[in-house]
Amino acid sequence: MFFNKFDRVFTIGIFAILVFLVIVLSHYSNIPPEQLALKLEQTASFDFFQPKSPPYYNRKPFTELTDNEKQEIVWKSLNRSDALVRDIKMRCRLQGVRAKPFQFDEFNVGKPRLLLYRKSIKMLFSSNPKTGSSSFKKFFFKLDGVKNPRNVHYPNGHYMFAKKTALTNKTFYDSFRVGTLRNPLIRFVSGFRDKVLRKGQFRDTINPQKKNLTEFEMFEAFIRIMYQNAITQSNSPFLGNKHFVPQWHNMRVCSFPYSLLIQYENGNLDTDAMQLITNTTHIEYSPSRKEGGEDSLSSDDITYAWLARLDRDLLNVLQNEIYGLDFAILGYAKWGEKSFPFINNVLV
Repeated sequence: MFFNKFDRVFTIGIFAILVFLVIVLSHYSNIPPEQLALKLEQTASFDFFQPKSPPYYNRKPFTELTDNEKQEIVWKSLNRSDALVRDIKMRCRLQGVRAKPFQFDEFNVGKPRLLLYRKSIKMLFSSNPKTGSSSFKKFFFKLDGVKNPRNVHYPNGHYMFAKKTALTNKTFYDSFRVGTLRNPLIRFVSGFRDKVLRKGQFRDTINPQKKNLTEFEMFEAFIRIMYQNAITQSNSPFLGNKHFVPQWHNMRVCSFPYSLLIQYENGNLDTDAMQLITNTTHIEYSPSRKEGGEDSLSSDDITYAWLARLDRDLLNVLQNEIYGLDFAILGYAKWGEKSFPFINNVLV
């Protein structure tokens, strides 16, 4: 009799829990994606969706660093970058990407999509869209005395382009060659928000019937069209857009001799090391969003909210098809993996 009573109480308890979960899940399914990220951050039971913290770095102002601390920052950053570069070269070979080492004599053939050069600090920067490249351009402008740079793209930024005529074999290999990488999924969301939602590009292609789509529905449609264009090899207006082209190709990571590859997710340590190496600690290096960004939510927040709702088939298309080589070569963790959004198996 006792066990029968216990069984009834247990069954009622389980039923109550299930009802509670249905109510909670139905509540979250109706929240717009722009608000969902904030809700998830405020709800302890949704820990999976929280962006994982990067390896701890006790950042201090340059003026408060001892010489030993400065050396440690540089050593950690370069050591981690060297490990990443070696890992990427190995992954390129495993993926069958045959890229001969970069040769200065074939500069315009083997160079990354866009190189920026500052002779004053002997630095080459490989500009990779949606990975903090605007911050680097602003940093370069500040080196030239521009206090509050705004338009860092065409035409004002054109003078910084690296051309072979401005370099010699010696100045090229003596330069500090820097590039930045970012988790492909977050980079994709950042590009979509910038080009489609803010600037209105490709909207006629995504929504030709002018339906009243939410931002999340446009995001889903964008992925479907990108994949269909990739299958049919049609002349898609955005498949060739530099903001959506896979990074491994934009950056020529399989062949270009980088001195420092910065992981966007762990950027503070690497950018501090870059400034210490180039003796530019007197210049403020700050993210674009800090200098006038219009977003209340970062692309990291939106990525976590949208991917939690995204159809699993579309998610597989995004990270296994469209950006399959990016993940395979760069080594970034995919959505659902414990170390997302960071790079796996690299020294930290």
